[in-house]
Amino acid sequence: MGSGPRGLLIVAIILLGLCEWLWIVHSAMSHIADLVPKTISAQQEAPLRALAGKHGHLFSNAEVYAFLAAAKQAEKIKDPLQRCLAYPDPPGSHWSHAAANAYCQYRMQHLMPFAELRSLIQNGQAAEVDRRFAQMLDAQSTQLNARGLLDRTFELDFDGSFDIRPTLDAWKRDSPKSAFAYAASGYAYREMAAQARGGAYMADTPASNVESMDRLLQQADTDLRHAIELNPRITPAYVAMIDAGTMSLGDAYADEASRRGLAADPANFGIYDSLLWRALPRWGGSLEAMTQLASNAQAHAKENPILTLLSTKEPAEEINLDDCDCHTAAQLAMYTVVFDQVSTAQLLLSAGHAAESSHHPELAVVYFSEALRFDPDLADERLHRIYELNNFDESQWAVDEASSMMQAAPQDEAPVKLRGYSYEALGDYKHAGQDFEKALSLNPDDESVLMELGSMYAHWSHEWDKAWDTDNRIIKAYPNESYGWYLRGEIQKNQPRAGLQETIDYFAAHFDTNPQAHKMLLQMRAALALQSRSVSQRSEMKSTTHD
Repeated sequence: MGSGPRGLLIVAIILLGLCEWLWIVHSAMSHIADLVPKTISAQQEAPLRALAGKHGHLFSNAEVYAFLAAAKQAEKIKDPLQRCLAYPDPPGSHWSHAAANAYCQYRMQHLMPFAELRSLIQNGQAAEVDRRFAQMLDAQSTQLNARGLLDRTFELDFDGSFDIRPTLDAWKRDSPKSAFAYAASGYAYREMAAQARGGAYMADTPASNVESMDRLLQQADTDLRHAIELNPRITPAYVAMIDAGTMSLGDAYADEASRRGLAADPANFGIYDSLLWRALPRWGGSLEAMTQLASNAQAHAKENPILTLLSTKEPAEEINLDDCDCHTAAQLAMYTVVFDQVSTAQLLLSAGHAAESSHHPELAVVYFSEALRFDPDLADERLHRIYELNNFDESQWAVDEASSMMQAAPQDEAPVKLRGYSYEALGDYKHAGQDFEKALSLNPDDESVLMELGSMYAHWSHEWDKAWDTDNRIIKAYPNESYGWYLRGEIQKNQPRAGLQETIDYFAAHFDTNPQAHKMLLQMRAALALQSRSVSQRSEMKSTTHD
């Protein structure tokens, strides 16, 4: 595992530059209605209901090294489905083979891209679009390896972008009796409504946003109702209606949609997943309601094994997967209990972020990897995983991953910067320096990269002239920050180079304002004292030799 000052320096700097995963915020709801029994409030519930009496553990280094070796081999497989199927489960876990394989099938199945749909509509082939969507519905209903095919296609294609609106309107116009056209239109209106509302709490949301949301939800309702009148088997329409009820149209509306949706497909993952989101205590639901819903779903797991994943939703809510530097080792150890069974990519990535922010890379690298197993397009989590690989002697893998991301997005600074850190961990300071300079050319204002470059030259490659030149760049760009002057003192101490006393005096006059800066100042003064003593001893030796 990476260790020592270099690891600490990289940790401190890299986390400044990585984006945080944004959890999509849904609107609050007043209560969970007839679908599940009324329950006590979340505030009254005893902590750790499902986890009471259970004990977890943190992964050992040996477990993580073995896991990563197997994961690296699996990731060499080009076919996405076979790669997912070959992937190792978390160390010591008891994932259901059937559920994990079904989730691989669910996530990796080929979906019709919106560009293809748009091309068909533009060329007057709305009937062909209807035929393909009818095939998706039939496959979803009759083939185990096609479960969720239609639902996932809706999720991929019909987002809240205004750009897709003309195509959907043309589809309805060209195929006025198409249940799929109206369902897609309503689904997209619901997504647009969520974007119009924004992610703030209702009290902080402008009235104009709420008005736009309500108007779009009414348009969604009109199209969704018409869609299920034409064909009541179209399950993504019910998912959109449940969400619309949660947002604004009310509990009775959402409950009716859930009853009708589950009547159409009692084993539908998307419907149960939406209901579990709606049952979260933060939206007025309860842990007990979540447990009951997950239990109801498990009754249909033989028909649809991915319903098994929903059993982790309530324990994950109990244990807290917040991305904050606030989790104790004992709390993080419970993650191995929560994820003893296979879970969703969303919960796995949340566990990765929570573990990373609380300084437990052994958990973070495993859960980021599992999230990527099921969703290889998670760019932010791949960046975080690249960083974590360096903690477990997988810096060459990290370099290769970053290089692939650079090919896909050559103007993105993040993978360039991460490849630089990974080269530095390998001791390849030449290529590290080149990547840091390239990252700075892409983002000249990235203070962390410039500081890491100076630190590398000073502390690891001992290229003193480059270190001095880089430090001058730091001080010029950030004259009011202490690091440049501290690094200057480090160079003057270790090369050594003249001027350490002047640097100490400047640092004391401008930056000795907090305990951390004062500690740095004391270190610099101690270094000066040792340097002065060494010079004095050398002078005495010369004098004695001369005599």
